[in-house]
Amino acid sequence: MNAVDVPPASVAAGTCAVRQAAAGDRPALERMLARCTGQTRYRRFHGPVTVFPERYLTEALSGSPLHFALVACLDEDGPVVDGPVVDGPVVDGPVVDGTVVALASCRAVDEGIAELGILVEDEWQRRGVGSDLLREIVAYAARTGLRALQAQVLADQPWIVGLLRRHGTCTIAGAGQALHVTLSLPR
Repeated sequence: MNAVDVPPASVAAGTCAVRQAAAGDRPALERMLARCTGQTRYRRFHGPVTVFPERYLTEALSGSPLHFALVACLDEDGPVVDGPVVDGPVVDGPVVDGTVVALASCRAVDEGIAELGILVEDEWQRRGVGSDLLREIVAYAARTGLRALQAQVLADQPWIVGLLRRHGTCTIAGAGQALHVTLSLPR
């Protein structure tokens, strides 16, 4: 993968803006994870996680094109922090100045393939934040020449496969609690 500049976008007051994650986001991400219910953390990590796995968080915040990460932030008075914001819609909702409410990443796992993960804190679920993050991750993956994104999805969350299908063809493998979903990206 190649590094890609994320174009700036305007941020309206009292909304959620998406931008590339940065090392300085670590404390805000740790607070966000603590606000998530045990069920939300389980659905993302498939285990009883109370803190981000250190290697995952360090890589996600490194700025490396091999582990591209985005955050969704709330802002009351303008840009949340220095750094680029991803073009796309902003989402209305409760205002907490500079608070990170979601994290999405794609991490290279093989030539042309990256693992996808998205975590949206409970209060911000079903507001389009996850869909916005997914759209931006898919766009990044396509710009950098990835052929596919892979995700581990719990079997009781089939709606996630539906979201992924909006962006390409999905192949599902596995049975039981977790499904291995591969999203083939359009060429």
